Amino acid sequence: MKKNAAFLLMAAIAYFPIYAQEWVQTSGTPEGGGITEMVINPNNGYIYVTTASFDWPNGDNGGIRRSTDDGNTWENLMDVYNGRTITLAADNNLYASVWDYPAQEALYRSTNDGNLWEVLTFIPTGNNIFSTTVSISTNPNTIFAGTRTGVFRSLDNGSTWNYANNGMPSNSWVRDIEVDSSGIVVAATTHGLFSSDDNGNTWVQATGGGIENDTITKLFFDYPLNGKNGNTRLLAGGNNGNIYESYAESKYLSITLLAIFGDGETTAFYVLANFNEKIHGVSSWPKGTQPGGFRTSMDNGNSWQETNNGLPNPAQTSALAGKSPQKKAKTDWDPTFYCGLYQNMNGGAKVYKISFDSTFFTAVENQELSGITFEVSQNHPNPFSGKTEIDYYLPTLGKVSLKVFSADGKLIETLANSKHQKGSYKITWRPEDHSRGVYFYSLKFGDKQIIKKMIVLD
Repeated sequence: MKKNAAFLLMAAIAYFPIYAQEWVQTSGTPEGGGITEMVINPNNGYIYVTTASFDWPNGDNGGIRRSTDDGNTWENLMDVYNGRTITLAADNNLYASVWDYPAQEALYRSTNDGNLWEVLTFIPTGNNIFSTTVSISTNPNTIFAGTRTGVFRSLDNGSTWNYANNGMPSNSWVRDIEVDSSGIVVAATTHGLFSSDDNGNTWVQATGGGIENDTITKLFFDYPLNGKNGNTRLLAGGNNGNIYESYAESKYLSITLLAIFGDGETTAFYVLANFNEKIHGVSSWPKGTQPGGFRTSMDNGNSWQETNNGLPNPAQTSALAGKSPQKKAKTDWDPTFYCGLYQNMNGGAKVYKISFDSTFFTAVENQELSGITFEVSQNHPNPFSGKTEIDYYLPTLGKVSLKVFSADGKLIETLANSKHQKGSYKITWRPEDHSRGVYFYSLKFGDKQIIKKMIVLD
């Protein structure tokens, strides 16, 4: 493979900044060895988590926890061996899967903010419920549960249950399951992603971007901004660091690769939105060379920035949620992400939060350089034919790795892989041996990484 990289030192480059935002641990810590899931009720701000036990029955219990004061204190709503997942569904009820060992694992529902819980169904020993979702497009509501043995479904709002796996491989674990506002159901499985437009009666496998060979772990529907028309987008994360996207117009069956993060497993997505602004967040679990942690995107997922300041190292981020109070101006908007840790020890279910205030948005608009660690610009031109240029800045001496990947995540070229002095740099890439389409480039500097998308026209 021919290398087509021209390496030049630049005098100055304009960059979008990485403004110094930092995670802060909440005053209180929910009991448990680690957080398995988190949800925040946007109506009252209550934070709910499920936690796993550690050194049970002598150490921390697992269960369902609630904070009504932004994480300062936590109530134990249910103590069990393991709390596995919790969801605030479209019917405004809470659904939680818990394992009260030695009893079978069960799915519970609460209709009053978690004060009381009713058992909806037990599942056989050896099985687990990884996720739940509720479709209010049917009457009565349909409840879906993703399990080790496929999709478990109730067509009568939880009274009776049966498996609904027509079209899926028989040995599929359903790691996550979600339903959009139109009633299309999507399942993240160990055999890729499946979509159903008939309420789960039949499933069709999604294709594209290499997703067919990936284990998909998390899903999130990214709806258009308030008052904006457009396609609902599905974000899907895998266990090998890939992030995919798809749109409602294809019934989420046509997939493209959105980002490549390395080895870490995707643990959660969350999008903070306010009128014309969005901040996309994704958390991942440390794995292989991937340190885990949290990334944000301010440009709809075209580029991503690690935002781990204040988190423990390694950042064992296992859950993610957020609060996004609606404001008339972004200078008044103070969106906040919350992440949960799974440290697998007594007191290991910690919660951290990070807020983006008006100072952050002003800094982005004015391109201030405060707090920059390193930066890589969007390649220019983009889209392009013939050649494109990638500019980046290093604040100190350090090793740089700049790589180009194809749309299915395969390494195409390594443009830089050596120590660089502090300064501004430009690399020119000529994709002479590669066809038109979507590509990604990844810049690593120390333990930080930025990924951006580029498009080759011919």
